[in-house]
Amino acid sequence: MAIAVVSMAAAILARGVFLGFSNASGLSATYFPAFIVATLYAGPGWGWATLAASLLLGNSSIVTPPHGTSREALLFVYGLSGVATVLVAAALRESLLRMDEAQAAEAKIRAELTESEARFRSLADSAPALMWVSHTTGVREFANRAYVDYLGTSFEAALVFDWRDRLHPEDVERILAEQVAGEASRETFVLEARYRRTDDEYRWIRSISQPRFGPDEAFAGFIGMGYDVTDAKRAEADLKRINDLLSERVQAALAERDLAEAALRRAQKLEAVGQLTGGVAHDFNNLLTVIIGAIDLMQRHPQDAARRERMIEAALGAARRGERLNQQLLAFSRRQALKPELSRVDDLLAESESLLHRAVGEAVALSVTPAAPDALANVDPSQFEAAIMNLVVNARDATPAGGTIRVESFRCALAAGEAEDLAPGDYLCVAVHDTGEGMDAEVVGRVFEPFFTTKEPGRGTGLGLSQVYGFARQSGGAVVIESAPGQGCSVRIYLPLAAVPAAPDLTPEPATEAVEPPGPGRRILLVEDDVTVGDVVEAMLIDLGHAVLRAASAPEALVILKRGEPIDLMLTDVIMPGGKTGVDLAHEAVALRPALPVILSSGYTGDTLGPASAAPWPLLRKPYNAEVLGAAVDAAMAPTFLPPQA
Repeated sequence: MAIAVVSMAAAILARGVFLGFSNASGLSATYFPAFIVATLYAGPGWGWATLAASLLLGNSSIVTPPHGTSREALLFVYGLSGVATVLVAAALRESLLRMDEAQAAEAKIRAELTESEARFRSLADSAPALMWVSHTTGVREFANRAYVDYLGTSFEAALVFDWRDRLHPEDVERILAEQVAGEASRETFVLEARYRRTDDEYRWIRSISQPRFGPDEAFAGFIGMGYDVTDAKRAEADLKRINDLLSERVQAALAERDLAEAALRRAQKLEAVGQLTGGVAHDFNNLLTVIIGAIDLMQRHPQDAARRERMIEAALGAARRGERLNQQLLAFSRRQALKPELSRVDDLLAESESLLHRAVGEAVALSVTPAAPDALANVDPSQFEAAIMNLVVNARDATPAGGTIRVESFRCALAAGEAEDLAPGDYLCVAVHDTGEGMDAEVVGRVFEPFFTTKEPGRGTGLGLSQVYGFARQSGGAVVIESAPGQGCSVRIYLPLAAVPAAPDLTPEPATEAVEPPGPGRRILLVEDDVTVGDVVEAMLIDLGHAVLRAASAPEALVILKRGEPIDLMLTDVIMPGGKTGVDLAHEAVALRPALPVILSSGYTGDTLGPASAAPWPLLRKPYNAEVLGAAVDAAMAPTFLPPQA
């Protein structure tokens, strides 16, 4: 309002000064500046008010109008000009106001941008990592304080600094290649190298560069950040050294553990050997008591024929029990020389069924259900039958009256690790199940130990399952026991399946002339280091009608052979002192006399015989009687026997 009043007053004053104060309030163009000022500074409303006031004042004191112009026309033209003036001034005011607002907004944006940039720079400068922004040419547009301080230069120099001058010589070639590839990809890439700091210390810097794009999505360069990973690298190296040291210590600890386990196994073996030795000594002492007592009684009463016959039978029975005990020991140690044959296990079970029923008796039900009629296995039939008998007898002793024992056979497929030391594949399984008392895990873990038994004294030697174990292992198979207290027991023998042999050739062979069996009177070279055994064997040979030459070692036998004396057959022990075995002697004897028949004899051969091709002579197992000895000599002297050639 004040602006409108002042502008009107100024216009009236100006008219008064120039036209006289009597004409100061008349209509005139001098009011128009007042309209403009009032509109611009006070607003359109006050511009219209000023125009209205000028019309009121001018209407009462209009100067004489020009010739031919009416008073009304003059008022109309004046009013129209005033309206136009106010409108133009209002539009100008609006434009000025908008310009002011735009300038204010721009100033605000500029201030905010300045504040944001200052905040970003402050944030970037406070960061411990190196930060930069690069252009498409690779030149830096921005670098933070850490970046500048690392180089030890000014901000301007840091923007154009060539980092190749600070790279470790060993890293230059690699980093340049990786950087060129990374920048060319326009994707995020990582570099890691040693850079020399302003104090000349090389530090590991790991940098990450990310592409940046402008408002039009055009590639504008990279934003990068690098941070010092020297301590992490040192920690990594220390950790690697610690791991290496720990690995060495672990290896040492494992080695100590292995030594301790080996010592424990040795101790366990010694304990088992001691247990075995004690058991064998006990059983053999019992047998020797019978033999020595029987012989002593025969010596005391040589004329008592009835007593002599009883004592001879008792001594022979004890000797045979000793033989069986020895075979069980050899089977357990897997040193028993088995006689494997291609056998149908179901047929062997069928043949043994009646004997098994007699062994079990009437109190326990026994069923034998073979279910692998076409399955063949390469086993020693007698040892197989003995193993099944041992299992059935054990099951009988563990099964109360009214229980059941089931023997079965079937084909099966074993997975890896299902049976000890057996490769996965198809096998023949012979199982014996019972509904007896069962065993706990501790007992199951010891059942194969020699002379270990849960039976009361006098009811078992503890070698039954040992024989089963030795037979299965020596036959290329394994034994698995499953049992729990009160849930009976299942013992499974896994045997490798044998291929079905080709059909035999039925073409009749040409007839040959009958050959008379060889008769007595052969000259036999007997090689035996044990004098007592040699005396007994010599006596049996003489009793069979043969002449005997004696040698106590391989060198003595070779001397006799080289003398050229007529010898029809050589019978030699396998295990002998002096560094040469009976097999070695047989090879040298055949080299001296290619047609010489040889019989090997031993109660324990171990690994001496080796593969069959290395010792192709028949083996006469000890102990044997005169009848078995005579049959062996006759077989070796038969015309169909072909001794190996030198």
